[in-house]
Amino acid sequence: MVPFKIPLSIIELMIVSATPLIEQRGAVPLAALSEYGVGQAYFWTLLGAIIPAPFILFLIPRVLDVLKKIKLLSKLAYWYENRALEKSKKVKDNYKYVSIFLFVAIPLPGTGVWTGSTIASLLGLDFKKSLISVILGAATAGIFMIIISYGIKILVG
Repeated sequence: MVPFKIPLSIIELMIVSATPLIEQRGAVPLAALSEYGVGQAYFWTLLGAIIPAPFILFLIPRVLDVLKKIKLLSKLAYWYENRALEKSKKVKDNYKYVSIFLFVAIPLPGTGVWTGSTIASLLGLDFKKSLISVILGAATAGIFMIIISYGIKILVG
């Protein structure tokens, strides 16, 4: 038994999972601390993580262009775009969609649905293939996080 419990609704769990930089890497451990079952934690955090993907794939270049014109937000927009373009150098031409999948699947800081979707969009990759790669990557990252989070919960509890 975990020494403390964090009460978290499904909506809150999905919002955490959909939040840039946090995503499933933060949401799955919270689900474990909230005493969600493994299946529930996986399903709700995956759903929360992938909801932003089609919007990012479709809209991020336009959003960044608008933000660049707003003095208060332009530095943030340029930073985000440059960061994604720098990471896009890891995407290999012959393996674009596999690269996007792997980029999203490995749950490390600076990777995930938001960055993977942004990279795919800025590179002009096919929407459907990119979305499939991102969803499969998020599903894989979720499995890694479930194994880690619930494994630790078993060891501690």
